[in-house]
Amino acid sequence: AGIDVKLPSGFGFSSDVNFQKGEEELDDASVSPSRHAAPLFGVSKLTYTKNNLSLQFNVAYSGSKSFEELPFEEQAKSELYAVGEDGKPWSPSWYTLNFKAMYQFHTNFSVSGGLENITDQRYRPYSSGMAGAGRNFILSVKANF
Repeated sequence: AGIDVKLPSGFGFSSDVNFQKGEEELDDASVSPSRHAAPLFGVSKLTYTKNNLSLQFNVAYSGSKSFEELPFEEQAKSELYAVGEDGKPWSPSWYTLNFKAMYQFHTNFSVSGGLENITDQRYRPYSSGMAGAGRNFILSVKANF
């Protein structure tokens, strides 16, 4: 689901969220949660645009999956998931706060920058086995010829 709202005075708000639920039949005819059905996830953005300046604050987020909600084949993969106090793997929820800015100096020249994962959250996207990036800075200059 998504929403995109133009607010007064150059402000805007948008949000996209995804929720999936699925099951798969295994070779032995038993039923397991689908491995490809990620937990709830999305991104919400607050924007401001005035003249040549664009600002954006956004939050990216993902819900959790308990051990019982993990597909049977994933329940034995403790290397891909967080391990709870009970010793069982699970996928915790997470979020990142992010800020981006862009200024258009000229039709052919702009500069942009950003700060991602402002709170330096440690997170791991569902079923990826890799931790997401910590706090990071972005700076770019764009010239069109």
